[in-house]
Amino acid sequence: MKKLTALLFSLFAATALLSGQEIRDIDETVVLRSDGTAHITQVWDVTIVSGTEFYLPFDHLGPMSIDSLSVSENGVEFFSEGDGWDTDRPRERKRGRCGIVRKDNGGVELCWGQGDYGDHVWTVSYIVKGLVMQMGEYDGLYFSFVNPGLAAPPRHVKVQLINETGGPEWTFENVKVWGFRSESEIFVEEGVVRAESLAPFGTNSAMTVLVRFDKGLFNPAVKYDGDFEEVQKMAFEGSDYKDKLTFSDILTFVVAVLMILIFSPLGWIILGTLYLLYLAFTYYILGWKYQKSIYGQRRIAGWYRDVPLQGNVSAAYYTLAKGDRWGKDPSKNLIGAYFLRWVLDGTVQVLPDQGRRDRVNLSFEKEKHLEDPVENDLYKMVREASGSNLILEAGEFEKWSKKSFKRVSNLPEREKTRGLKWYQDRHYTGVSGKLNEEGQEQARHLIEFKNFLEDFTLSGERGAIEATLWRDYLVFAALFGIADKVAKEFEELYPVEFTQFTQKAGLGGVTFSDLSRMSQNISASAMRNAFAEKAAHSSSSGGGSWRSSGGGGHFSSGGGGHSFGGSFGGGSR
Repeated sequence: MKKLTALLFSLFAATALLSGQEIRDIDETVVLRSDGTAHITQVWDVTIVSGTEFYLPFDHLGPMSIDSLSVSENGVEFFSEGDGWDTDRPRERKRGRCGIVRKDNGGVELCWGQGDYGDHVWTVSYIVKGLVMQMGEYDGLYFSFVNPGLAAPPRHVKVQLINETGGPEWTFENVKVWGFRSESEIFVEEGVVRAESLAPFGTNSAMTVLVRFDKGLFNPAVKYDGDFEEVQKMAFEGSDYKDKLTFSDILTFVVAVLMILIFSPLGWIILGTLYLLYLAFTYYILGWKYQKSIYGQRRIAGWYRDVPLQGNVSAAYYTLAKGDRWGKDPSKNLIGAYFLRWVLDGTVQVLPDQGRRDRVNLSFEKEKHLEDPVENDLYKMVREASGSNLILEAGEFEKWSKKSFKRVSNLPEREKTRGLKWYQDRHYTGVSGKLNEEGQEQARHLIEFKNFLEDFTLSGERGAIEATLWRDYLVFAALFGIADKVAKEFEELYPVEFTQFTQKAGLGGVTFSDLSRMSQNISASAMRNAFAEKAAHSSSSGGGSWRSSGGGGHFSSGGGGHSFGGSFGGGSR
């Protein structure tokens, strides 16, 4: 009995000890050279409670090779033992040392001594030769940057691929990206490929990335015995990316056709009428306009005076896009809201149109860098569309959006991703990733704020609105599609102050109504053109889904098998 009690106590103690193991953050920078070689630097922020060493396994390397491991902590370099690492040593004989284990199957393990138990921040670097390979008509990268099965699931992971090839800048047009096996996002932004987790990893989560480069961006020294399509097919197996029409797609279509044939025309008329009556009753009588999962309720009737969501446009767009019960798309107002903010912030200048008095142009002569990567990318798009004179004139961005439809049509999805991250960073989401009660309350404030703006002139308690808040009020009003209405109400109620406000924004002889109308029209037309062009290309390509085109977005929860370097496990041992 005593032995059994001792055994149970030992197991309990071991479990408690291991439960304290933590990997808070993995920040990984991958610098790619023209020959396909990568210099990888990782920063591991961890808490260690057991074991003598930390290790990272890599298998299925194929023609790749990994070497030149170095590790440092607090600016102190570890002594490198090269390929002579001995795992069967006590902790003290591994302290301050690192090395590589070469396995019989061709894989490697990068190892270093953990030192004392507790918190550590290690900087780990190594070189991967052949990370980018020749793959037929393209050059490609397919690699697991973070393995599943680590000693503790990471809470946050970020991987950045940096272009140091000396060649052309990476763009949405010449680089395609996909990600697998975690709740993460991946995009090409400002010439960099960025992948970042949106939620803590699970036990089997990984950061597996597939990238396709157009020829001319690299001159890889390593050639893969196959083409990119073979690697892509291997990666897509079991994922929710789709490259071609599948049996499931065909079956869904057949079932839909059978349903149409089964019901008679009269049956469809009756069902359609009943459905419309249901929609009308719930919408107009009950006021059910909103998704309960986002707002916590279907009907929101109150007012909220303060700028909601800390003035974050991404969070507001995510809320509106996800929260409308009838699926209304707010993307048509997204670009207009940013246009308005740029004008009010002085990022761009307003110029009267010499041909028409009711039309305005925007000058992008002063190049700016905006902090938010999605907003900054939009700014670069519009500046590019403005032509050699850097003045955006009537129809220019709308035409440009047809030609560069991939970049424009990808904006809403990227903005939703940023918006969700805003909620997650403030712990407004639960374990499942859905908004918790506090998050739903924040979301409701957005609709209550919209109600307040729409009923502004009716409110006996509206009071004086500080001019410093007008900028955020009008930007959010543009996202709601009511900026012109709100501006007119401000002008009627505060004529002197509003005139001073518009003059300070550099509107000059241009009315705010003209500016607002122009911004909204450009926004709606550009989005409409981009999505129409996207739909045309999707249908002409044989039914391939947009996500499979490599435009970036959320990772696939499945797929990503047989990646180069892919293994299982790692961490303390």
